[in-house]
Amino acid sequence: MPRTVPRLVSAIAALATVAVLAGCSTAPSRPLEGYAGEPKGVDAPASSAGGASWTAWLEDGTQFAIVLYGSSTCPPKVQNVAATADDTITATLAPAPGGICTHDIVPHTTVFSTPERITKTAEVKVVMPDTTLTLPTRQG
Repeated sequence: MPRTVPRLVSAIAALATVAVLAGCSTAPSRPLEGYAGEPKGVDAPASSAGGASWTAWLEDGTQFAIVLYGSSTCPPKVQNVAATADDTITATLAPAPGGICTHDIVPHTTVFSTPERITKTAEVKVVMPDTTLTLPTRQG
């Protein structure tokens, strides 16, 4: 019987750890929409002139856009996002389409609802596979 108690305590501790870690992220959210071009009504940052990815708040912070640059016939797209901390969103890219793609560089925008746990009272990091973008602190 004495060996059963430590095993039970270990099992409870493991379950508690899983529960805590599960609370650190939300289920991935699918895009609300995606379209060629930059977000409507938003000025692109100067850094985007060279084709650098960027992100912006939309709809008073209830939505945000991720802008990626690539081929107009095979645009890079964000498949989903998830809040992984109070000030961090992790984005997953959609698989690249097969076939022949043009060699032009154009923007493609993907729009998401802002996850509930993102407070917008601090800068929000949007973690991509090869870069981290920043949403500025929302004013007002």
